[in-house]
Amino acid sequence: MRRNFTPLLKTIGLFISTVTFAQTGNVGINTVTPGSTIDINGSVAASYRAVSATSYNLTATDFHVSYNGTANAVFNLPPAINGVGNFKGRIYTIKNNTNFTITVNSAAPETINGNTNVSVPANQSVQLINTGLTGATSTWEATTANSSATTASNGLTLSGNDVKLGGALSQATDIATTGNNLSVTGTGKVLLGTNTVPAGAANAKIVIDNGTTNGALQIKDGTQQLGYVLTSDSNGLATWSSTVTTAFANNWTSYTGTLVNPFTGNAGGDNLATGISVNIPAKGWYFFRSGITITSTCNDYWFYIGGIGEVWKAYCGTGSPDPINFVPRDQTRVLYFAAPGIYPIVAHKTNLVVPTGFNGGNPSFYLDFVKFQN
Repeated sequence: MRRNFTPLLKTIGLFISTVTFAQTGNVGINTVTPGSTIDINGSVAASYRAVSATSYNLTATDFHVSYNGTANAVFNLPPAINGVGNFKGRIYTIKNNTNFTITVNSAAPETINGNTNVSVPANQSVQLINTGLTGATSTWEATTANSSATTASNGLTLSGNDVKLGGALSQATDIATTGNNLSVTGTGKVLLGTNTVPAGAANAKIVIDNGTTNGALQIKDGTQQLGYVLTSDSNGLATWSSTVTTAFANNWTSYTGTLVNPFTGNAGGDNLATGISVNIPAKGWYFFRSGITITSTCNDYWFYIGGIGEVWKAYCGTGSPDPINFVPRDQTRVLYFAAPGIYPIVAHKTNLVVPTGFNGGNPSFYLDFVKFQN
């Protein structure tokens, strides 16, 4: 019995010695000259697993996991181990074979490239390798790669490996700028409804062609109203405003404030306060009508808006020393306002004459206005 075991023990000892030596250098399989720590001259097999569950926890026995489910899925990475059992260098490949999305989560507080999770889009894959670190660090590094079945859709076109802008939208698309500017620059044009620049649009940057269908453009900013048109200020900023409002529309607006007699002083003067004003709602042309009764000896009186024009005026037309009613008492004016605002009405008289009667006849004072054109 002793003579039978001796050759076996020698053989086992020789094998152990050989394995121990190989572990300190390179190991070759099907090669006698390994050039790497492990040099395999042949095929390699690792764990392959196909799952369809929408929630899956990756384990130590996983290597390649393919998802074939029917909804979005969540894959959870194992928590890192510090010390004995640390699996630094462990690799997972996750392949998404569906039109849904896989979310791969790290175990809190660990991260994947600094993020708590990584998304695997439809028909894409991701490879993850463990860094051996623990805690709130990049415990995993991810390398994403397109699958061989790369497609382009929803406004994109695939030309070989080149995904180009341009193509049919396959679904409703919302571009949320979230406070950022979206710019279209260059010398080209943006064409809507056509891909041909129409006659007369050589200098246009935006062209809308809606054929013969009404309603090609809608702009809502709170100023829109029935019958309004789009108008511009001096900077090109457009708002909606009315074009024509006639006196027959009964849209007259009266002055504001309480009229005081501006002609009580002995001296003639200009820019005399009347206590009244007009509130102009928008730039444009306005039709004014005004009336008042002034009884006085010879003098010139008028009401006006500084920088705009007169709203009522009467000249002394007689040499009689007796007081007269100044005529015409009812007058109209057309005035242009370049901007909305409150405009004071002031008065003027040419000499020292103080009226003997003010606003005491027919008509009593009135001042109305209405916009009729931008």
